[in-house]
Amino acid sequence: MDTCTTLHEYTSIEDVESRPIPVDAGAPFDRGDIILRSADNVDFHFHKLLLSLASSFFSNMFSLPQPDSLDDAADRTKDGLPIIPVTENSVILQKLLSFCSPVYDTDVPALENLDIVMSVLDAADKYDMKRVGIFIVRMITAPRFLEKEPMRVFAIACRYRSEAETLVAARYMLRFAVWEPAYVSELDFISGSDFQRLVKYHTNCGQAMTQLTRLWSTYPLPSLDCKFCRKKGVSRLSLKEYQDSVIEALRIRPSVESLLNPEWIDSMVRRAGSCIGCKERAPRALAEYAKELAFPVMAIILEIPLDIDFR
Repeated sequence: MDTCTTLHEYTSIEDVESRPIPVDAGAPFDRGDIILRSADNVDFHFHKLLLSLASSFFSNMFSLPQPDSLDDAADRTKDGLPIIPVTENSVILQKLLSFCSPVYDTDVPALENLDIVMSVLDAADKYDMKRVGIFIVRMITAPRFLEKEPMRVFAIACRYRSEAETLVAARYMLRFAVWEPAYVSELDFISGSDFQRLVKYHTNCGQAMTQLTRLWSTYPLPSLDCKFCRKKGVSRLSLKEYQDSVIEALRIRPSVESLLNPEWIDSMVRRAGSCIGCKERAPRALAEYAKELAFPVMAIILEIPLDIDFR
């Protein structure tokens, strides 16, 4: 059994005559001792040694007897090099092979969005490139992914049992009420138990916010009204109601960002009967207060375990 015959078990190859003429990928994929042909007919020259080091799949393949030039498999060669057809398109294959390069950790291939991340991870899984998969998962907590699609980041990290990245995503999702994030397809790849633990983690963090009641003297809430408001006899929000409202906001969304929500701020200044000046000042005052409160809030959250089994 030869290299190309082995890969036919994993790929579906159309009649060569019905396919477009292959094109070369170009530098840096213009040198090597093997050619990987993408699904859209782009040829990537690469080195067997690098593929073998990155992938046990290819390492095992290359250990099999290779065909000679007169073999029936000779029509699956180009410039004397064996061609390995794969099901990935050229965009995904280029990124996957870049991660197999010795300098991928310093010259990191670009992963533009989570759809590309998932396609490259699926390919890394398929070819048993464990180190490549681990490296890619560590990249998904970048702000451009986490801020846009935190639930997807959580599900991907959880699926690949990456504890640090899963926890980062779970903490970021505390900015939302537990019912707010929409369904994402990546959730289908984690267990119901893992998702239930995310919900439980969110609930526990919210309930723990009651600990802030012991810190009001250290972190007094900013005033939402002024002497002018009170002289006019406008009904004030009592301090206890104010404190309870802050705790409730943090219970629903256990993150100081909850205190920066314009709708919440507007409801509070209305309840306080604030004058125009106070209404303009309140968002700035609460923004400054949120910076100070971030420290005790994070200290509380750090004590709450996510309780997912990553083994």
